[in-house]
Amino acid sequence: MINHYNKLPVYYNRTISPETSKLIEPDGALSWLCKFVKNHKELDFLIGRNNAIEWISVYRGLARIFTIRPTKDPDIIEIIANDRYRKMSDFLYGTRSVYENFEKDIGRLIDKIEHDYKFDRYYKNIKEGFFQNELSRRYGICSTTYEDFVIIDKEAVIGYSNQNEKDMIFGEIQKQYKQLQKEISILNPGRYGRNLEKKAIGNELDFLALDKLGNVLLIEYKHGTNTSGIYLSPMQIGLYYDIFTTYPLKELQHAVFDMLNQKQKIGLINPDWSKPEGIREIIPVLIISEFNYRSSAKEKLNEILGITRNKFGSGFLKNLQIFNYTLQNGLTPL
Repeated sequence: MINHYNKLPVYYNRTISPETSKLIEPDGALSWLCKFVKNHKELDFLIGRNNAIEWISVYRGLARIFTIRPTKDPDIIEIIANDRYRKMSDFLYGTRSVYENFEKDIGRLIDKIEHDYKFDRYYKNIKEGFFQNELSRRYGICSTTYEDFVIIDKEAVIGYSNQNEKDMIFGEIQKQYKQLQKEISILNPGRYGRNLEKKAIGNELDFLALDKLGNVLLIEYKHGTNTSGIYLSPMQIGLYYDIFTTYPLKELQHAVFDMLNQKQKIGLINPDWSKPEGIREIIPVLIISEFNYRSSAKEKLNEILGITRNKFGSGFLKNLQIFNYTLQNGLTPL
């Protein structure tokens, strides 16, 4: 798609402050938390910040089970969560000393979650949450020196200086894709679905990764059972690609390498993974876990790509890479 924006009031750098990072670095007061998460295959980290706050979050599948935020007192942290987890485990949340080990409280929360059927869809059903967690850990906290790429960020978003700027930039680009979804629905509602314009196109990229060649990978993830999600993914991937390619490449390189260096220092990415000298290009990627080869999803995906290229130009997602991911074979091209 043609980019009509040159200099944009956008930002992207999710590194946390040195003071907060220090807490979970190998000699930090909360270094035990990194070991705890790494030793629990159902858990993963997300660290980040925006213009207002910074955070250290622990996930179980797609669910953020708690978040640590610094306070004005460097010796005190705040542990927060949404109501369903707070009700389940009041003993974990609130303000605590950074020198307090609350490993047992986390263990009690996990035990309660695992014995509540309502939380199966976030991890135990071995679908979206399970595989996103597997990918994030394999190419993150459990990465080796041999990985072709490492995950720099998940639930990645471009930030804006204010809501008006977001509406003008992101909103206008999103509107084009919503219109395209509507046109696809009208074109063949029986094949592609009705009222597609009502399907959400979010502003969070599943994973932003960096490979050893210096390519930034914009990764959208789908489970093999999500047929419509797979064949409609060019709209989501195209939106993320448009948003991230509006960001100056030089500044994106600084942000990506800052996040990589910080995560390697903490141990959330293997410290010995050899980083490239710089960024070459941005590559859109679709990863499907447990793809069903008898499904019509891939055929329809190619049809949707044809439709979008007729509308936005033949170069639309021309470098798109598609992979199947299984626990047995890892990533294989589709």
